[in-house]
Amino acid sequence: MKKQLILAAICSLPFSLMAQKGFTIHGKIGTRSAPAKAYLNYTADGIKVTDSAVLNKGSFTFKGRLAGPVEVELIIKHDTITRDRYAYVDNLQFYIENANITVTSPDSAWRAVVKGSATNDDQQTLREMVKPYKKSADSLVRAYNAWTRQPQKDSSFLKVAGAIMKVTQAAYDSTNRVFMASHPNSYISLNAFREIELAYNYNPDTAEARFHRLSENVRNTALGKRLAEYIEIGKRTNLGQVAMDFEQNDTTGKAVKLSDFRGRYVLLDFWASWCTPCRAENPNLLAAYNRYKEKNFTILGVSLDEEKGRRAWLHAVNQDGMPWTQVSELKGFESKAAILYGIKAIPSNFLIDPQGKIVGRNLRGEELQAALAKLLQ
Repeated sequence: MKKQLILAAICSLPFSLMAQKGFTIHGKIGTRSAPAKAYLNYTADGIKVTDSAVLNKGSFTFKGRLAGPVEVELIIKHDTITRDRYAYVDNLQFYIENANITVTSPDSAWRAVVKGSATNDDQQTLREMVKPYKKSADSLVRAYNAWTRQPQKDSSFLKVAGAIMKVTQAAYDSTNRVFMASHPNSYISLNAFREIELAYNYNPDTAEARFHRLSENVRNTALGKRLAEYIEIGKRTNLGQVAMDFEQNDTTGKAVKLSDFRGRYVLLDFWASWCTPCRAENPNLLAAYNRYKEKNFTILGVSLDEEKGRRAWLHAVNQDGMPWTQVSELKGFESKAAILYGIKAIPSNFLIDPQGKIVGRNLRGEELQAALAKLLQ
């Protein structure tokens, strides 16, 4: 009982106090010695770190100090032969924190067993919990890919597949939430939260409430602080909020502001020329534009292409026949507008009313047509 109480006390310590100890990774992979080497790669506090150690009869050691748990990649180079960039790499990805950790395998990194990392143990626990649902989803994808192109378009197939995937996704999400509830002080719960509660078209109010169920220690990690900021952005771009203004140049180099469209319904559309789902949605946007352009509606396209993709952006605008205003900083997801609106995936859009308030988010296909019909007919 005393040992359990001591362990519980250690687990409740803030990550900042645990950081004073540092980590040590003792590895034993096979039996090779120099020139065989081990490499450890990870990112801590936004800084990429690469460490290396020469193997001595398969043994190696890494030491360091972390502010909190991180995911690392261990690579074992068994010889000095230069291989093609796409050749097999003997590696293992796992989580570590400031602790004494062992990584052992009789022959290769990818088969290694990790012990001593509570964070990695939590990751393995969650993987086992969700394994049935990932297996179901993977099987469905394989079945889909096995069909010829024409059956894949069959509405009955897609209806059944969609129903199965919906149930599977719900069970997967529920299982992750069970894990988060039982592991509020685990860094892995933070990763699960990001995947489940901050998914595409998430509800920022619900996300905020569930975020505060995690421990303060977890929320105060670097990742926790980033997710808190993302939730705040979601709240600022939620329905009923006034759309934040920004300025970018259009295809001719003219400066355009979002506020220039005040007094009209405008669909703020984030897309890119390389984004297949975006391009597939463009015909629907064109149909909506042509149908409602005389009823106080327009579209403002914001491309997340990069500078090297300028020609592709302009070509896509012309090829897809998009007559509405198009702007871009050509900085990809580092676009100020993308950051302002918390864009992590595209296509993404916001429907804004004449007073500048957001009245719809991520409306696509029939859903967009229905929203516009309700507002403009």
